[in-house]
Formats: sequence, C-alpha cells, structure tokens
Amino acid sequence: MCLLPSSGIPKGQPCNVSTTVMYLESQGCQSQERVNITSCRGACGTFTFYSNKMKSLQHTCSCCQELATSERQIQLFCPDNTELTYAYTHIEACGCLKTDCSVPGQSQKTATSPSIKSRR
Repeated sequence: MCLLPSSGIPKGQPCNVSTTVMYLESQGCQSQERVNITSCRGACGTFTFYSNKMKSLQHTCSCCQELATSERQIQLFCPDNTELTYAYTHIEACGCLKTDCSVPGQSQKTATSPSIKSRR
C-alpha cells in the first residue's frame, strides 16, 4: 500500500526529488549548518478500469518512491564540546513504482454458498 503525506500532492506535479533544508539532531547533538534532506513527492498513475476480458474492475497503482539512494555522513556538535558522526540516507532519484492496490472490503470478502432455487 502506498501512503501519501498528509500535506497532499499538488495536481499535475510529477514524481520527483524534493528537498527540505533543516538541522539534523541525534542524542542531543546538532549539525552546525542546515542540511538538504531529500524526499520523493509527486503524482503517479493510479487508476481503475473495467476489463471486458477479465469481466471485472482492474486496479493499477504506483507510488512515488526512491529509485537511487546514497549514505551521507555529517558531524553533529554536542553541548559537551564533543562531536558525533551521523549517517543518513540521501535520495538521489525518485520514480513511480508499481504497488498493490487495496480495494475496500476485498480482504473481508467471504465465500458465499450458492443460492438454492426452489420449485413451486
């Protein structure tokens, strides 16, 4: 299942790398400068259509996800004048990757017994 950020996705914006500038913190230590933190954001093709061949609705879903990442390190500075090496994942590229679609009520469907026709 693909989870979308609560902020939403602007219409028409394709899946791409998005950058947020922020201080990194860990164990009470903080980066001296702000760091470019990347994420994947944007729209991907998700749709439902009726298949005459399958005689049912077909669902196609894709999520905006990382395609390539690298590990980066930065020095964090602590209140006790020590330094801490901190590693984080940097997203290099994003793209639309196929994922499973969840259909409301599908997982709760139970097999029903065939109906019995009565004669009069």
